[in-house]
Amino acid sequence: MEDNKVFVRENFWQDIEKSEKKYAHIIMIATKPDIIKQAPLYQELKKRGELVILIHTGQHYDYNLSKWVLTEFWMDVDMNLNIYWKIHKKFSLVIERLWDILIDLAENYKKIPVPYVHGDTMTATTADKAAFLNKFAVVHVEAWIRTFTPTKIFYEKLFNDYESWKFNWDSYYKKLQDFNIYERGSIEPYPEQFDTRWIEWSTWLFAAPVDLYKKTLIDEWFPIDHIKVVGNTVADAIEISKLKVKDSKAFEKYPNMKWKDFLFITIHRRENTEKKERFLVIYNAIKKLIEDWVYVCFLGLYASEFAIDKYWLREDIDSLKEKYAENFAYGPALAHHAEVIDMISQAWAVVTDSGSMQEEANIVWVPCVTVRFGSDRTETILAWNNVIAPPINSNLIVDIVKWAIWNKKMIWKSLYWENVSEKIVDEVLKMLKRDWKLFKFDDERLWLEKYFNWKIN
Repeated sequence: MEDNKVFVRENFWQDIEKSEKKYAHIIMIATKPDIIKQAPLYQELKKRGELVILIHTGQHYDYNLSKWVLTEFWMDVDMNLNIYWKIHKKFSLVIERLWDILIDLAENYKKIPVPYVHGDTMTATTADKAAFLNKFAVVHVEAWIRTFTPTKIFYEKLFNDYESWKFNWDSYYKKLQDFNIYERGSIEPYPEQFDTRWIEWSTWLFAAPVDLYKKTLIDEWFPIDHIKVVGNTVADAIEISKLKVKDSKAFEKYPNMKWKDFLFITIHRRENTEKKERFLVIYNAIKKLIEDWVYVCFLGLYASEFAIDKYWLREDIDSLKEKYAENFAYGPALAHHAEVIDMISQAWAVVTDSGSMQEEANIVWVPCVTVRFGSDRTETILAWNNVIAPPINSNLIVDIVKWAIWNKKMIWKSLYWENVSEKIVDEVLKMLKRDWKLFKFDDERLWLEKYFNWKIN
């Protein structure tokens, strides 16, 4: 691929011209979670014989973050927008480059674009703008991801009680299931909370994972008949990955974790890695768990690797690897989703700041500890499967993690259903049959066109 040029697979436009289909179903991908969660939709649309276009923005270009997973889920990229440079440049490039493609499809090839954007990514919130400004609405897969955060009063009491030796884990855990303690409005995770809010106004079909998302979409005045609770496509992806777990080499990479009760840890959020105080709180909690002879597998993702070097911790983590070789593993991200599922399904608990991993832990029935001040997967907390460990005090994180791994109540129920992609495609095709297109002005949306009268009596 030429530097900074859009890649188009060979014969792509010829294939579009040959197709007799009216709609071009455009699956947008960029990050590893995008690929994993959009893969079942891509396969479902292909199975039904629809015209499907897979567009990768190039947001995640690292091989471990993209190409291995594409191969794993049998996905052939038709276009790579090959975006580059800093985030503001990436924003503008997705809109500009996808805009041209959508116009080409609509005007020169007479196809109606139906873009599917996923979750709360930068790609989702730019692809939807390119579509909306050309009068094409999107299908929002995993719509309405919002962070719910316990209030300032809740946290002040927690921290004061902890400092006064009055912390009670059972009481804390139970209180997290009280929906009344939460407030909305957080900008964390950054910038994803901005992204997800900005997408909704471009959306025609909201594919909501759980009832909580539907309720809150209605609270924000989105039309109820456009909101469908379908589950989460990650459930479909995990079913695919489970079939490949037998070929997983995860425990060859981290052999000291095999057959052990271990913690699977990933930290990558900007607010946790770019703020020194927060990262040191998290790092020292992990270090204490290791020193207490808890088995720990800590994956060095790009952001956590950056933080380890930025805060001069490389020598320290190398020393931990040598001194605690039996119970500590630190290394690169697992390239295949099947390897991730293999490891987390055998873990004692997942400790993470990832939204997707909170979902995956729920589906494979493993307790989760979320190292953030709130959660954008609050449904997993309300379902008893997840607990917040705020990154403010290393000892508090250690205590929350240790209590979590012994609390059998945390494995409660799976939330995200089955055959989700099939349900989403059913809803999209039903809407297209009824509405013809997924963008309508109010006279069309309210079926008022029959009342048009421009004659003057």
